[in-house]
Amino acid sequence: MLAGPGRTLADAFERLEHAPHLKQVLRHPTRPLLGARLAVAPEEGEGYWELTRIRDEIYVVIANVAYNDPRFELVPGDGLLQFDFKISGDLTLAMSRTEPVRWNRPSLLVWSQPKGVDINEWTAPRAREQFIIVSMRPQFFAETFLPAGTGVPDALKAFVSSRAEQITYCQQPLSAQSLDVAMRLINNQHAGTLALVYTEALALELMCLAVASLSAPMAVPTEQFSERELRCLHAARAIVMRQFAPAPTIDRLARSVGMSKSILTKGFKAVFGETIFDFSLSCRMRHALTLIRDQGWSVEQAGQAVGYAHPTSFTTAFRRHFGMRPIDIRRNKAHSRSNS
Repeated sequence: MLAGPGRTLADAFERLEHAPHLKQVLRHPTRPLLGARLAVAPEEGEGYWELTRIRDEIYVVIANVAYNDPRFELVPGDGLLQFDFKISGDLTLAMSRTEPVRWNRPSLLVWSQPKGVDINEWTAPRAREQFIIVSMRPQFFAETFLPAGTGVPDALKAFVSSRAEQITYCQQPLSAQSLDVAMRLINNQHAGTLALVYTEALALELMCLAVASLSAPMAVPTEQFSERELRCLHAARAIVMRQFAPAPTIDRLARSVGMSKSILTKGFKAVFGETIFDFSLSCRMRHALTLIRDQGWSVEQAGQAVGYAHPTSFTTAFRRHFGMRPIDIRRNKAHSRSNS
């Protein structure tokens, strides 16, 4: 709609001030900040896309949309490095014929798409897509966000390489702090040039949080485990990821995968870097968040779906995990819909 089929993100921003369909275009009077909002056509769905360019170097795309029908797009490779902060929705990226990435839960997806390497993406119908994408050239990212004179963190080495010829990506859960910043960015209450400055500040904060999480040293297991034990540990993790109510007990989990309780608990922490309880709690809370935001479940319904008999206990656990109450998620969603 902004630059034509097959055009890149940079092309869209170049044509931003002259494109039709735009609800508003903002330019800061003294700083290199440009922004615009593109509303979704009523016959297609509801919501908007918000685009901000910082210094001709950082592109920020905010999505708060829901389409009536499945939406398919060809995404051309533009050589940019993207940090995608997902809050809600159901979007799939066809990274390769055998490796689609489904982006349907709160998470951080970092990926680079070389020039000339195109991919397909599709969005599920009626899924409320809320996410923020911050894009920039790999060299600019390295010069701006990575400390000078220090080695590039292992998790980021593939993304700053100038010789990449294929799509590189990694995905990890969205931290409570990043989720809070992302939601404040989507619910930007400011107008005019102040809105541009606020977007710049929160987008840079999101980048700092992302780099810090990806730079943290990974837990390296010191114990040695057999191939069978590793298979059992991964099987146990898969069970925890899909069983929410009731959450599996250590006894039942150990019997299901054929391991002793002691090896299971010790091995899980050594291989995956967290206890079974902490991992289970994180999976259940993220699932509850998805139910509340994406599917409109009540707090009581979501709590029961992840194993809590009493809403008060669920609210306490949810707030401890995300730093906000589940009712605040519902209010933010209602507020976003009214604004859209």
